Amino acid sequence: MDNKQLSVKAKVVLIEIKEALSRFLETGQPWTIFIDKMALDFEERKAIRDILGQGNITVNFKDEAEPVEWLESGVAGVWYGVFYNASGNPILETIEVSAFPELAAAQHDDTVKGIEAITAKINSLK
Repeated sequence: MDNKQLSVKAKVVLIEIKEALSRFLETGQPWTIFIDKMALDFEERKAIRDILGQGNITVNFKDEAEPVEWLESGVAGVWYGVFYNASGNPILETIEVSAFPELAAAQHDDTVKGIEAITAKINSLK
C-alpha cells in the first residue's frame, strides 16, 4: 500500500496523531492511541509507521511480567509502544503523543520509595 492509496482507517489514525500532537504542543496533554484496538490490518499499520518514520531513541522497560519497548518515531513527540507478556509475545501496541513515554517516567510511588531508600542509606552512614 503506497501513501496515495492509504486506507480510510489509517488516515483517521494519522489525523488523530496530528491533532493530538497539536494539542500536546498547546496544552502539554499527552495522548495514547491503542493501535491494536483499531482493527487495522498489517498493511495499514505498516503504512502508518512508514509515514511517521523512525527516530533514534529506544526505551526499554525491563519488567518480568510485562516488559515494554518504546521506539521514537520520526516525528518528535510520537512514540510507538509494544507491551509484551512474560513469554515475550506482544499483547498491546500503542502510539503515544508525549515528550517521552509516560510509563517510562518516574512514577510517584517509585520516587517515594527512592527517597526512603536514600534516607536509610544516609542514616546508616552516621
